[in-house]
Amino acid sequence: MEMTFRPTPEHEVRIADVCCVPRKRFTATAGDGYLMGAPELVDEVISLSNTVAEINDKMYICMKNGCVSFWVVDPSHKLVSITEGCVTTHFASRKGASISCCVFNDRLPVEAILEEC
Repeated sequence: MEMTFRPTPEHEVRIADVCCVPRKRFTATAGDGYLMGAPELVDEVISLSNTVAEINDKMYICMKNGCVSFWVVDPSHKLVSITEGCVTTHFASRKGASISCCVFNDRLPVEAILEEC
């Protein structure tokens, strides 16, 4: 789901297109409605208004403030890129291709992710 968060108290509020946080952390959201720190999983869907610099900045800030898996979904190129730690892996939409992630214990078909965009 889309969620607003504040990576650190001095950062402006950010919005993740899709994110995942543990229920306990979600219910403990501050009174202002913003999640403090980055979500554990952030998924950014590329649109025409995004720039590479903007996406890279968001990834850097998120990964430095609690995010463990940052996804960039590019529907026009049918590509999903996942950064975990210092490693980025690219997944192209091919029959049977699937993604695993350190945040959950399941595999997701790349085609299903791209269909939702």
